Amino acid sequence: MAGRICLLKSVFTAIPLFYLSIFKAPAAVCNNIRSIQRKFLWEWGRQNKSISWVSWDNVCKPLQEGGLGVKEIRSFNSALLAKWKWRLMNGEGGKWKEVIVSKYGIASGSSQVRLKHQSWWWRDLAKVCGDGNEDEWFQKACQWKVGNGITVRLWEDVWLQTTSLKKLYPRLYSVSCDKGKTVGEVERWGEDRWRWGLNWRRERFE
Repeated sequence: MAGRICLLKSVFTAIPLFYLSIFKAPAAVCNNIRSIQRKFLWEWGRQNKSISWVSWDNVCKPLQEGGLGVKEIRSFNSALLAKWKWRLMNGEGGKWKEVIVSKYGIASGSSQVRLKHQSWWWRDLAKVCGDGNEDEWFQKACQWKVGNGITVRLWEDVWLQTTSLKKLYPRLYSVSCDKGKTVGEVERWGEDRWRWGLNWRRERFE
């Protein structure tokens, strides 16, 4: 049993690692991989069908929670895809990052490009990270430090309070001409203080 657990962690999970880190695996593929893992753990070397003595959810729990530490394929796939967004947001360089930033126009991992002009890979990445949904778990898990403001989006990112300005002031966001712009693009230093250069589609009421 201990040997099969080691093989599950080091071999079975490593074989599809490259594909899981690039593509969002369909549910049927994840279920098939999960079935192969389960059969190998409980039925390897046996002629007859064996009983699964422990649920697979418990098998995939961390060792600290009483599980065996086997990675759950769907969650593992989502984590690997979300890592691309994290690499877009940090200071890492590379030609792949230059291509994505040049196409979508923003380095924080999201964009204002229309859905029909987005690649399938970009759509899957946004879906996995919860972009556009109420939870937006990836954005909530990140803590922004403004610094020079060239990577933090003014309206969409959480940098001032515990939620984005887009959600705090939806009516202002609806008439803003600065959607998708960073903090550094709409502010400047002058006369010993910061001045905001916000643009609006129409005049605002008092």
